[in-house]
Amino acid sequence: MTEFQQIEYNDQVVAVVVGDQAIIPNGMPTADHQTVKAMCLYALEVMAGTQPGPYTTERALEYAEQAAAERSP
Repeated sequence: MTEFQQIEYNDQVVAVVVGDQAIIPNGMPTADHQTVKAMCLYALEVMAGTQPGPYTTERALEYAEQAAAERSP
């Protein structure tokens, strides 16, 4: 069975993760896009078992914030 996860950001569904793919529409501001990409990566890692589950928006945002902090000089 293929796993499916909606990705919510600012109280809206902004992406979906299906199986091993993230689907993110174009047109999102760059900063939001980076956050959503990191949230999708977190969902993929939860599905793969490399991050503890279950997926929650709060955990995904923490993951995204940590990733952004690691990218900043």
